[in-house]
Amino acid sequence: MTRYIMLLWPHANARYQSETVHLAEAELSLMLERLAPGTVISRETGLSMPSLAVKFADTPEAPVIEALRAHSLLYGLFEQRDGLLSPVTGRIGARVGEDLPAILKYKGKTNEMFLQLLINVALYAGDFWPKAGERLALLDPMCGRATSLFVAANYGWDATGADVDRNDLKEAEKYFKRYLEYHRFKHAVSRESRTLKKGQAQLTRFDYAPDADAFKAGEGRSLSLINLDAAQAEPALGKNGFHVIACDLPYGVRHDAQLARGADRRGNWLETLLAQALPGWKAMLKNGGTVAVSFNAQNMSLEKVRGLMEAAGLEVLRGGAYDGFAHWVEQAITRDIAIAKKPL
Repeated sequence: MTRYIMLLWPHANARYQSETVHLAEAELSLMLERLAPGTVISRETGLSMPSLAVKFADTPEAPVIEALRAHSLLYGLFEQRDGLLSPVTGRIGARVGEDLPAILKYKGKTNEMFLQLLINVALYAGDFWPKAGERLALLDPMCGRATSLFVAANYGWDATGADVDRNDLKEAEKYFKRYLEYHRFKHAVSRESRTLKKGQAQLTRFDYAPDADAFKAGEGRSLSLINLDAAQAEPALGKNGFHVIACDLPYGVRHDAQLARGADRRGNWLETLLAQALPGWKAMLKNGGTVAVSFNAQNMSLEKVRGLMEAAGLEVLRGGAYDGFAHWVEQAITRDIAIAKKPL
């Protein structure tokens, strides 16, 4: 039996700090179900920092440790022997830049660490987790100013984001271009129109690499932004192209005004939008890929979202860690996550 201590990233808000511990535990549980079944996780109370204790039946192999480095709330991983902590590793290195998802600030931004958690639980719920360090493809169909895409870029993945707010996409585009220029990444920007059932959607694509040699050798990655409604993504972006879909659904007055154009206001417009969008999202996933959706459970229940996923032909994942992601954000927001897989 080998015992490790995972120190968790501290949070300034004491109430939210208590929420992050159980979020971290649920994320870790889901990851270790795949990486090292039978591992025992418990909360560690003997340290001044929030932390989890992890007991492995045997000394974990290097790929397990490497995967744990990508846990969204990892501050540091230590092996515990005779009451002493020996450092093992820290957070995974960023392919583009550690500060890439964090610098751009705006009202309504979702915390980048939560988006990393959302992406992780989608990845480890599906069949592509053994390829986490390879060139996977992520879609966020309501990406806002692209924070989730920047998290995926730091994993070394290709990332695509869609949004109805043209201004948000423009801000994301300007920011990413400046970031690549400042850090001297070799990059190229291309623009094109994609055909929808009605009209056209404008797509901007960045191809980038750390230097010119890597760019010429085809070792770069791509990040794309497209201006369209979430329910129109499949006609524009095609079928079977993504390993992971991760989406933090909008909430609040601002989003209600901008995203509900034409929606039936007699019901929950977000339910209507999700019901329309999920069949297309399923078609866009590769077989064995997953969709993870976070949402305000005060407006729409977990079972309601799961029911919409099942109606779209997705396999909803329930029980254990999948039921452990509900958490307080603020007075009017209790966030939860629903996760489903495209059957093989």
